[in-house]
Amino acid sequence: MKTFNVRLLYVSKFISQCLPIYAFYTILFINRGMSVPDIAFLMALWSIFTIIFEVPSGVLADRWNRRNMLAIAAVLQGLCFLIWFISHTFLMFALGFVFWAVAGAFTSGTEEGLIYDNLKCDGRENSFAEVYGKARFYADAGIAAGIVTAGVIVSFVSIEIIALISAAVCFVNVIFILQLREKNYYSERLKEESVGFFGTFKDAAVLIKGSGAALVSLLFLILFACLGDYLDEYDALIINDLQLSHIWVSVILTVRFIFVALGDVLASVIQKKVFSVRQISFLYGAACIFLLIFTVLWNKCGFIIFGLALTGMVMAEILSVNILQNIIKEEGRATVMSFYGVGQNVVMICFSLVYASLAGIFTLQQVYFIISVYGIAGSLVFYLISGIMKNKDEKYPR
Repeated sequence: MKTFNVRLLYVSKFISQCLPIYAFYTILFINRGMSVPDIAFLMALWSIFTIIFEVPSGVLADRWNRRNMLAIAAVLQGLCFLIWFISHTFLMFALGFVFWAVAGAFTSGTEEGLIYDNLKCDGRENSFAEVYGKARFYADAGIAAGIVTAGVIVSFVSIEIIALISAAVCFVNVIFILQLREKNYYSERLKEESVGFFGTFKDAAVLIKGSGAALVSLLFLILFACLGDYLDEYDALIINDLQLSHIWVSVILTVRFIFVALGDVLASVIQKKVFSVRQISFLYGAACIFLLIFTVLWNKCGFIIFGLALTGMVMAEILSVNILQNIIKEEGRATVMSFYGVGQNVVMICFSLVYASLAGIFTLQQVYFIISVYGIAGSLVFYLISGIMKNKDEKYPR
């Protein structure tokens, strides 16, 4: 059997996010007659449908074929952009978002399971953090390349054509995904044991409930480690609050990309020294202190410090996912990770509502101060909780 081709994985991840429509789909909606409230409602529908399909798709990925699930996800995302190409009504745009939501649910957890089981088959499961981190790096690079490409081609073609081009990119990616090796220990186990669809869900729920490290890692990921992801929609507001020219929006987005990418790569480097929930909590707390320092400075000279905060948060997120993957033994990996996906989407919706509420009461600088304190307090709580835990799941299996 050939070893898992990680380079092919990286190419697929790059292509999957190199979609020029990312830069212009809200403008497409406006050009087609959608109002700002319409767009906000479409975004909410996207999150709701993602939550609905998250767990069922995770169970299906574990019981069937993860590689094929990823290929279908790419097709569904391409169909979303095709629908947008011909859409002129709210319902048609909503239908596109349903396809995209299902695609996201099909990918969430499935990808991590595919990577881990393939590495385990090759005796390289200890390199999960490295491979997973690099896969995220190439996905981020794909986003950057797609946005830059969009800025160039929009001078020559309409935004509708950009949607069509993005659909084509998704369909091309299917070819690369289907070249990946499929290895699914859970589905192989089902050939020898009779476990129903609900049984797969129950096994994952029992693992999370019964393992202190799994539960703490999952809660930490959902409530705190993904804070940097939750904030990325609001970076431009910082520039606006600082009354800088619009060119600085590109600067802060570039800072985010560079430092997030740095975190993607460095996570595996520090893995041997930061290998428990408690140590990851400490790392995350340090990242939030950097965020607090940036908030106190609140000027363009502090953007590098803001970037360092993002680096620490990304490393904490990847290392926490690594803990979960190493705890999972006989259970379905995609199903376990689907709980993370559901929690992340629910918290993201709540975070948006809280952010909007705080922004209506406080200045933006004060909002970021509150968020920084929230992160520091959370890291302290989880540091203390993980210190109390004495079960063997607290550390990575070596």
